[in-house]
Amino acid sequence: MLDDRAPGEESRGRVRLRWLTRESTALILGAGVVAAILSHRQEAEPPRPSPRETTVGGHENLVESLALAPDRDVLISSGWDGTVRFWDLEPKGPGWGEEILKLPHGSQPYAVAPSPDGRYLAVGGSAVLTVWRCGEEGWTPAASMPGADGRYLAFSPDSRTLAVGGRGGAIRLLAAPSLEEKASLRGLTGMIHDVEFSPDGSLVAASSFAGELAIWDAKTGARSPLDRNAGRVHCFAFSSDGRTLATARWLGDDGGVTLWDVETGKPRFVLGAGEGYNAVAFSPGDRLVAAAGVDRMINLWNPATGAPRGQLTGDIGWVKTILFTDGGARLAYGGRDGSIRFWDVPATALDDHSSTG
Repeated sequence: MLDDRAPGEESRGRVRLRWLTRESTALILGAGVVAAILSHRQEAEPPRPSPRETTVGGHENLVESLALAPDRDVLISSGWDGTVRFWDLEPKGPGWGEEILKLPHGSQPYAVAPSPDGRYLAVGGSAVLTVWRCGEEGWTPAASMPGADGRYLAFSPDSRTLAVGGRGGAIRLLAAPSLEEKASLRGLTGMIHDVEFSPDGSLVAASSFAGELAIWDAKTGARSPLDRNAGRVHCFAFSSDGRTLATARWLGDDGGVTLWDVETGKPRFVLGAGEGYNAVAFSPGDRLVAAAGVDRMINLWNPATGAPRGQLTGDIGWVKTILFTDGGARLAYGGRDGSIRFWDVPATALDDHSSTG
């Protein structure tokens, strides 16, 4: 059952998060903890150097999804422990990596999607879809849809439409925040694995666990010819300029990450090889593309040249989700062990200033 108590407010640097209940605030004030925290923050400690990898905590079980708040100072995660958590990522703040908020969910939360305007947070699970609103009273439920299967979610760039995919293979386009259905996009038969709007909002793309890819015109529902050329696809990502689509296959499928020209539908590069991938992501400015493989490695490439730019190996486990943070200087990743880790992107990977343009 959702906790609809009104959270209070806390301000930290450039980030404003309303996350404590009035009751909790009173208890903290009574204990004198707030005074200690404020005193610690005023000491102006120099930031500690970051190791190559940093673990900030996480969930009690598998991490399903990671997303950045629109102001880029907060990471939002969902996991199989039934919670959605917020993490402080203010680069020079003393609280970097600290958990600053936890929201409950009525069912196992598979996906989180913050709206680009920062007003809403959609949380999808196996049995309920909820849109939270951020206001003067903190995060409160704006709308809820019991029985909805929202395993993968994406907001349109104008924050007015929420794309929802689940078991049935259809993508439902819902008005935000009311969750009234506007349209249904069909063409996939398997359970949805990923859904995303193109950066300009003109396209909606989705992949399924059956290896299918579909790309629709967001207004007309017409299919793009690109999805017929891509072959079997498990995960994908649009570049920030919308001109490139990265697709990758899954377990048992040979082949690397393919970069497609969205306008022409033709492949630009095939990056790497491997046994399949769980997640793919572009860095801000499209300077890098990253892919998490089922071989428990994360690889980086220059998407403009196809050149390899770095690799993370070792004890990283089965990675489910990846996301560039800190302007592309770090890569956040999470998976089966429940932890959220950050990899400092090698400086050599950022030396080449080319982009996908």
